[in-house]
Amino acid sequence: MTEGFTVLVTGADGADVERVALEIDGRLRGRNVPAELIDSRTPGVAALRAEGAVTFVAGALARHGVVTVVALPVPSRTSRERARAALGRLIEVYVLSSGPAGVAYEPPLRAEVEVALPEIGSGMAADRVLRTIELLGFVEPQVGSAYSEQEEREVIKRLKTFGYL
Repeated sequence: MTEGFTVLVTGADGADVERVALEIDGRLRGRNVPAELIDSRTPGVAALRAEGAVTFVAGALARHGVVTVVALPVPSRTSRERARAALGRLIEVYVLSSGPAGVAYEPPLRAEVEVALPEIGSGMAADRVLRTIELLGFVEPQVGSAYSEQEEREVIKRLKTFGYL
């Protein structure tokens, strides 16, 4: 059984975050990767809103080889870093939106993937996330790349800076 991991999609605009997360989930399922999306539409998610509950669920799913895509409001950078420390295999996707930013939202300091909407669109954002996941060795690579050669070099440099490669 392959070890699962968590994709934490974050940003100030909840609608954009959920749109990108839904695309990522679809891309993973399209590759026959066991995936679970946790967002505001997930039945019972209100009961999971307690600090650490979603992290616990994502960790349990990962132990069973499931990739969990989480798109819930986590405005605190500290809370997201605690989730990262607890889960280990987590990549953070920061969705920069042109809409108004939430006053209490703290942007991440080291998101593995940053995407700007609407400039690239949620489909291209998902493609970039999948390519980053491939570079990390979490899923098997597919032919083609969502990044130009220059962008891919930048992604690899970013992942090396964070100590992933």
